[in-house]
Amino acid sequence: MDAVIENPGAARNPPTGERRVRAFRATDHFALAAWQAVRAFARPEGETLAQEIRRAVARSGGSLVAAASAREGDEAARRALERAHQGLLEIRYFLYLARRLGCLDLKRYKDLAALQEAALRELASLLG
Repeated sequence: MDAVIENPGAARNPPTGERRVRAFRATDHFALAAWQAVRAFARPEGETLAQEIRRAVARSGGSLVAAASAREGDEAARRALERAHQGLLEIRYFLYLARRLGCLDLKRYKDLAALQEAALRELASLLG
């Protein structure tokens, strides 16, 4: 109980290492869901869009791993986090486009958008 009293803000502002893990998990959860969703794109134009989504997901995840591997406060790590965040934002448009083209149904689109939003929040907490 004393630890809670001594540092009442700890629950709201977890250590950087814990935030990195949460950001990775949220991004990984979104990445896997997006990767699986694009496998079902049936329309001819869907395959090209699916490839682009897969590339963007992989780049964003790679940037996040690079950032998480660096020391805290490293400027290169911050740039990698910004690239990961930017990549997730780009994927948002690809998913919207997939929805408009009929490659994603509304439920799956909303599910992916919710997972993506959670990942973006976690990344934003690191960039804070």
